[in-house]
Amino acid sequence: MGQGKMSSPKEIRNNIAAAIKEAVMDLWGDLVPQDYTATVSVSKNLECGDISSTDAMVLARIIRKNPRESAQMIVDYINDSIEEISEITVNGPGFINFTFSSDYLGNVAVLLAENGILPLLPHTGTGRRVLVEFVSSNPTGPLTVGHCRQAVLGDTICRLLETAGWDVSREYYFNDAGRQVRFLGESLHARYSELNGLGCDIPEGGYNGKYVIDWAEELAKEKGRKLTWENDSGIFISFAGEKAMEMIQSDLNLLNIRFDRYFSESELIPDSVEEAVSLLAEKNLIYADAETPSKKWLRFTELGRPEDKVIKRENGEYTYRMPDIAYHLDKFRRGYDRIIDIFGSDHIDTSRDVRAAVSILLGEDEVEEKLDVIIHQFVTLLRDGKKVKMSTRAGEFVTLLDLVSEVDSVDVTRYLFLAKRAEAHVDFDIDLAREESGENPVFYIQYAFARISGLLKTAADTGIGLKEFKARELTSFLTGEHERELMRLLETVPGVLSGAIESLEPHRLTELLANLAAGFHRYYQHVRIVDAEEPDISCARLLLCKACKRCISELLFILGVESPEEM
Repeated sequence: MGQGKMSSPKEIRNNIAAAIKEAVMDLWGDLVPQDYTATVSVSKNLECGDISSTDAMVLARIIRKNPRESAQMIVDYINDSIEEISEITVNGPGFINFTFSSDYLGNVAVLLAENGILPLLPHTGTGRRVLVEFVSSNPTGPLTVGHCRQAVLGDTICRLLETAGWDVSREYYFNDAGRQVRFLGESLHARYSELNGLGCDIPEGGYNGKYVIDWAEELAKEKGRKLTWENDSGIFISFAGEKAMEMIQSDLNLLNIRFDRYFSESELIPDSVEEAVSLLAEKNLIYADAETPSKKWLRFTELGRPEDKVIKRENGEYTYRMPDIAYHLDKFRRGYDRIIDIFGSDHIDTSRDVRAAVSILLGEDEVEEKLDVIIHQFVTLLRDGKKVKMSTRAGEFVTLLDLVSEVDSVDVTRYLFLAKRAEAHVDFDIDLAREESGENPVFYIQYAFARISGLLKTAADTGIGLKEFKARELTSFLTGEHERELMRLLETVPGVLSGAIESLEPHRLTELLANLAAGFHRYYQHVRIVDAEEPDISCARLLLCKACKRCISELLFILGVESPEEM
């Protein structure tokens, strides 16, 4: 079934854009800016073509020509110079539309069925290393639904990068030396004291979750009941931190998420943090508080940020921005080609401060080239159409474990958290997540995969097996509008995946999967796929189904969702 070397869908789009630019520059180069770049996109009106360009309309004022007339001049210039294009037309007020040849669409379908999506992708990460930090929740309790979104988003971005050939390191940075961990230790002490019949209030800013009571009981069994905060505060803090990290790792395991390294803040204190302070001081960016000299400030306003911030309290304890700066200096020194941070929207201000400080120390160009920061919005949990209230410190929240248990599906949980772009707020509807019908997008997609699996099995039982096709032979059997619609949809898959990798936007894959499932279901409804009286046509149609199945499976794998053969 070998088809030889062919241009990838992305290369063909680049070739079309290059051909348009060459025509424009030759025809009107004295009027058009030298940095002009042509743009192409999927046609909205499929009756006009597969790929469309609006450049003639965009350039109308610059070249002072009627868009439809200039569009026709561009078409006449390009003529038949692109092998994979069978027709170029001008439609409407000046749209330039390109129609793929049947042989090209057939070739893509054959390659997808035989080899999957990967050979049609540009492997931009080959030989390059990337560090991705995500989740990084303080070890103060179980992960919540908000952490769940970031965990799934981060893991899927890692999978996208691996698809493009990147050597990916997953890292979780946790604060084990700050105030929140101390508050957790004090909260544990309070619950421990209650076991001994002693009254002790949870400290202000402490943690009220039932898990702290469970830890107190474990600590009492392990260490006895004679511990005191005055003599054993370190035991309370370390025990609480260890239990919290065990809980976090257990939660992550539920979602099939693993980290290559858990990087603790204590690894940076004092040496790395003090070195970072010294480097900033050399640039005259550190100053003492006027009233409390032991308290230190960083001149963030000198770095273009809105206000200066305290980086060292009067008791000598560093605020979290300073270890974060030291941590990022450590990241850059490890020699990665790319560094990606994934944070919740409550970290926007901190991430910008850290980036500004690191940029002044390492140089703006290096940081701009290597560091990407992805900010995701919060999650609202809906049950029976009503918002579920959550407060971590009050102990009133839905944990990741609670959510996965109630939904009863890791696949659905992961998918629904990826269905919107990171910058968009997510309303996670538990009732929808639990539904096993076409209303549930995950069920709908997995059902398409299972249906194709059933078709292939039925065909084999009927004596119709898959056979090898060359593109022209394949398309000689697939002449209907429904075949072309599905082949055209399959042709977009490598390009959409490539775009998702470049933009680090997994939600593009959920949109693509929804389109693939809908496209296959339409095809199934309109075409008799397995027909013992038409074995050659059946084989050709089954190959399209196999290509669709393979695409669905590979895209679901990137999202961390399974592809069940039966449902």
